[in-house]
Amino acid sequence: MDARIKRWLLGAALAAVLAAAFMAYLRPSFIVDLANRLILCF
Repeated sequence: MDARIKRWLLGAALAAVLAAAFMAYLRPSFIVDLANRLILCF
């Protein structure tokens, strides 16, 4: 792959992760529910 495409894909993935984190702050109950589900797996 071209280095430019790799850089763009990495930037897009990073933007998606940051957007998901931002959306998580808008719905804290979702994060608590997700944490509870994760804890119950162990």
